[in-house]
Amino acid sequence: MRSPAAAVAWEFRQRHRLGLIALIAYLVVVATIKLVVLAHALPINLDSPESFAFVVMLPLVATFTYSLAVFTFGLDGNLAARQSMYPARLFTLPVTTAVLSGLPMLYGTASMMILWLATRMLALWPSGIQVPSIWPAFLAASLLAWTQALTWMPYPLPGLRIIVAVLWLGTIDTIAILALHFNAHESLMLGILAPQISLAYLAARFAVARARRGDVPDWRGAFGSLAEIAEVSSRRRRHFASPASAQAWFEWRRYGGSLPGWVAILLPFELLLFWAAGDSTSLVFTILAVVLLTSPFVATFAAAAVSDSGSSASDSYGMTPFIATRPLTNAELVTAKLKMAIRSTIVAWLVVLITLPLALKLSGTSVLVLDRWHRLRDIMGTPRATVLLLLILAGCIASTWKQLVQSLYIGLTGRASLIQGSVLLVLAFFFLFGPFAEWIIDSGHLGEAWSALPLIFAVLAGIKMIAAVWIGVRVYDRRLVSDRALVTGAALWSVAVFALYSVLVWLLDTPHIPHYLLMLVAILAIPLARLSAAPLALDWNRHR
Repeated sequence: MRSPAAAVAWEFRQRHRLGLIALIAYLVVVATIKLVVLAHALPINLDSPESFAFVVMLPLVATFTYSLAVFTFGLDGNLAARQSMYPARLFTLPVTTAVLSGLPMLYGTASMMILWLATRMLALWPSGIQVPSIWPAFLAASLLAWTQALTWMPYPLPGLRIIVAVLWLGTIDTIAILALHFNAHESLMLGILAPQISLAYLAARFAVARARRGDVPDWRGAFGSLAEIAEVSSRRRRHFASPASAQAWFEWRRYGGSLPGWVAILLPFELLLFWAAGDSTSLVFTILAVVLLTSPFVATFAAAAVSDSGSSASDSYGMTPFIATRPLTNAELVTAKLKMAIRSTIVAWLVVLITLPLALKLSGTSVLVLDRWHRLRDIMGTPRATVLLLLILAGCIASTWKQLVQSLYIGLTGRASLIQGSVLLVLAFFFLFGPFAEWIIDSGHLGEAWSALPLIFAVLAGIKMIAAVWIGVRVYDRRLVSDRALVTGAALWSVAVFALYSVLVWLLDTPHIPHYLLMLVAILAIPLARLSAAPLALDWNRHR
């Protein structure tokens, strides 16, 4: 590298180049849509807050979340750990601490500024929504800068990083929400937000300096009773029952806290929107949908860490000798990751289920939610309405776990092109889904799309079953999984599909929805092919 700036820039460009390409492509697409809408007066309406949130805010939130993961190195370790999350491999660069901390913050701040200005200029066409000009860019940049500083800081207690980040970032976000509510002037918001970036840089420089010299404070000894409990617990788990249980513990310690930590950090930003929703029932439910989809969405990015087969101290996606030589089969290594994903999903959703009712109650929007619940109950009946809500909640929880594990087969291959390509596809989906869905609804093609669903689902289900058979034959031939495990897995998958199908048939008992369509939905919903391919991918990576 010619300069330290080029070296750090290469760190982001090389590992996340496809995600950056997806962002550029998104801006080009929305700019094209804007030109077409203005030139031909297509029936796309952004006058409602719901359409604005669906078309503009959803891709913007997806991009902001992705930027947090990229520029904070936030998925390279455990958020709940005491150590700094700044990559130790960069500490060996012959540069000062000011450069190490300043360059990622400079690139992140510039990206947030460009993202907002480009979105406002290219993605927004004339509507009834009043959008601020500049200060949202400084809000995004300050939130990113403080997130960088707080994640790079070493902490004296496990989990303290998450608590500090939630409180401090939530305070900044609360100020922004209050400013929106009281229609604060642009200059006032700039005066509040602009200095935050400089203050965050000073905190980040201090954090990286401590991490670079290995200074990790430890206050655990100050809590005598807790220390005794921890000592007793450590004595109890000193000897693991098996190498598989040790591997499960190791996976949890490395990446188990990533998903719950990021959900805990992002959730206050979304919950505070309930106070800005006012009496708009549709906007409240839009925010509610965003909150419920936060965990599955974050899981799509946390999956890159969950499926990592290498070491966070390396630039390579390949498997390290430490993992490759473990006295475990490929199936046992994959099982350890699946167990960790289950625990991580449970903890993340406990955070959501505890904070969401409190936010609805304190913001006064629970009245609107209960009113819609009563209407739904009157239409469907109490049993079906209850099962519908439980099914939606269970679907969101299951989707979180599914997002964590269904890309294992990609990450465990160790191929950088496949891993980065999967991120590209995820970002492309979130970027284009909102504008495409809004166009389908406003242009009157909703009936045609509904008529095409059976054929689309049938093709997807056929591809899934063919892929599952192909993968199952190769897993059997290589003896990666025992015969008993193959038969048991197939039986459990069949039971899950028929159980979901039975619930859907009972819940949606209407002649307008054919039963075979519900069966296709059940087949597509339960993971099979990609999950079965994980041992196959790991075997290839382990012996290449």
